[in-house]
Amino acid sequence: IQTVIKQKRSVIVFFQDNAHLKDFANSPFYHKLGRQKKLLTEDISNNDKEFVISKAATVGQVTISTAVFGRGTDFFCKDETIQRNGG
Repeated sequence: IQTVIKQKRSVIVFFQDNAHLKDFANSPFYHKLGRQKKLLTEDISNNDKEFVISKAATVGQVTISTAVFGRGTDFFCKDETIQRNGG
C-alpha cells in the first residue's frame, strides 16, 4: 500500500466482511497509513458512501472497504496524475 501511495497512485482494499475490515482498521499498520484513508462500509450514511467513493481514485487516497462494494460500485478516476501513474 505504501509503495503505491509513494508512486502518486490510489489504493482500494476490499475485505471479505466487516469483521476483517475492523481488525485491519484497529491494527498498527492501518494507523501508519497517514491521513488520507477512508473506510467504506455498509453502516455509514449514503452521503458518506458517495463521498468516500468519489474520493477513492485521487492521488494518495487509501480506501478500505468491505467486499460488497467490489461489485456494482463505480469508482471513477478523474485525476490525471492517477491515470498517468497507472491507477
